Amino acid sequence: MGIVFGLLAALGWGAGDFVLSRINRSVGTTRTLLYVQTAGLIAISLVILVTRDLPPLDPGLWLLAVGVNIFNLAGTVLLYRALAVGTLAIVSPIAASFAVVTTLLALAAGERPTPLALGGVALVMGGVIVVSQTPGAGDAAGLAPTRGAPAAIGAALCYGVFFWLLRSVTSGMGIAWPILIGRVMAVGAAMAFLAVRREGRPGPMPRRLWGAVALATSLDTVGFLSYNLGISTAYVSVVTAMASIFSAVTVLLAWVLLRERLASRQWAGVVAVIAGVLLVSV
Repeated sequence: MGIVFGLLAALGWGAGDFVLSRINRSVGTTRTLLYVQTAGLIAISLVILVTRDLPPLDPGLWLLAVGVNIFNLAGTVLLYRALAVGTLAIVSPIAASFAVVTTLLALAAGERPTPLALGGVALVMGGVIVVSQTPGAGDAAGLAPTRGAPAAIGAALCYGVFFWLLRSVTSGMGIAWPILIGRVMAVGAAMAFLAVRREGRPGPMPRRLWGAVALATSLDTVGFLSYNLGISTAYVSVVTAMASIFSAVTVLLAWVLLRERLASRQWAGVVAVIAGVLLVSV
């Protein structure tokens, strides 16, 4: 089941990033962070209320969750920045490389998937990198192709550490409370950015983007819940490899919805991803 949850995480994050990039380009990084994370805070709060998930009483767990979510917050801010200024087809595969960081840390910590599963993990990661690369120097908006790369690299490193450490938090707090803590921290960070920049109260989210915010929030929440469920039932390295397919999902959505053409090597990457998933599933 861990593989299935990893794939569900990939679908949620991939589709969410596709929607998020449109919001980000319209209203900027700080406002996107504030409104999307606020909506996400409401969404995960509703999940906790519906499931009646009681909070843990151990203060040490709360401190650990806050410490781990610092990496998540840093990765989120850097990813939003990369999506705002960079080319999606360049930013997305770089961000997806967090899976390499997480997998290396998990293997160093003692995880030992079967050789077949490791081969599948390698195929998935290689396929994601290939399918996510778009020929050409830039996108329709005329953005420089490498402009968002430094922020995307920083996001990958932060997310890689975060997802490796997350299992230690979910094992004690469950799958929902760590997400709630992350949302609270992200909203607080956005408000702090506004205060430091003396921008005052943020302008309202344009009504035409309300639906996009709700959709991006729902997809991202599903992604995190699925990932947390996955790492509770399978190796972190395997679930992370499945979740890293989110980058390919973003590109495929652009192909389907925006009619962006895929090169032959990108289709080869899709085949590699599918083959890798099958190997890991054996």
